[in-house]
Amino acid sequence: MYRLTMIVILAVLLFSGYWFAGSRLLQAAPDRAARLLAAEGVDLQVGSVATTGFPARFDTGLTDLRLTHPAWAWQGARLDMQADSLRPLAATVTFPSEQTLRIAGQSLRVTSQDWQISAALQPTTRLAFDRGSLRMANSEVVSDAGWQTGLGGLIATIASAADQEAIYDMTLTADDITFPRLLRDQIDPQGTLGPQLDAVRGAARLTLARPLDRNLQGRLPDLDHVALDDLQIDWGPVTVQMSGDIAIDAAGMPTGVIMLRTRQWQTVIDLLITSGIIDAGLAQTVTRLAGFLVDGNGVLNIPLAFQDGIMLAGPMPIGPVPRLR
Repeated sequence: MYRLTMIVILAVLLFSGYWFAGSRLLQAAPDRAARLLAAEGVDLQVGSVATTGFPARFDTGLTDLRLTHPAWAWQGARLDMQADSLRPLAATVTFPSEQTLRIAGQSLRVTSQDWQISAALQPTTRLAFDRGSLRMANSEVVSDAGWQTGLGGLIATIASAADQEAIYDMTLTADDITFPRLLRDQIDPQGTLGPQLDAVRGAARLTLARPLDRNLQGRLPDLDHVALDDLQIDWGPVTVQMSGDIAIDAAGMPTGVIMLRTRQWQTVIDLLITSGIIDAGLAQTVTRLAGFLVDGNGVLNIPLAFQDGIMLAGPMPIGPVPRLR
């Protein structure tokens, strides 16, 4: 019994030492971050740092945060970080319900009822990225320049593919997206779609040039390939689905084909014409071409091809493709 008691006491002392050592590292983390950011021209100021949760958790709260750069500035009242003391490589960061961002001569007020980022690293010497997520609810951005945007909810996840380096599976769900009025009027000048984009649902597999691990040294790897499994956009009377594969070359130019499917193809064409994306003089030609690509169920299936720096809808060039690097 004595030996068992001594083992328990020793285990408690060792775990307590581990927790307090970890808490000291967390307490010192803002100072280390400030030195690293200073090298990039960013000034980090933190009012206070406190770590609680002994013995089961590391719960660290930072108050009065400010990030300042010559081109932008951000501030928030509080940032909370939580991790299980037995799994310290999996952490969740909760952002303040109200934040302020100054950029491009504007002041943006960002509010959200729930804004969390979670990430987990693999317990290896490389500390490779394992999985992560972003959650937002009832979020809004209001600019002092007179515009605002928002969304009802967003959940994005990313996870490393099993037994495959530098390949990651990503999902996205977003609801009730409100665009700035100026942008909405450009997309939908007649108000056909309604004031909010109802939902976006998607899944994709990303191939990066290098895996996400401690060897990146602050620089994200290039994107080499995107396999879009399924992307669905619901906006008012229109539902559009997309899937396909895109490869990105060393110059950042995409090559590949994305298949676009919709039953409301006539409405989509009308929107592209009224917004000026398609010239009104081509309306009959585009409508006739789309009619040939409609299947027996009334669904338009049109390939969006990216080749030689040009994007084509079926055989028709519709503009240059953007560089993705």
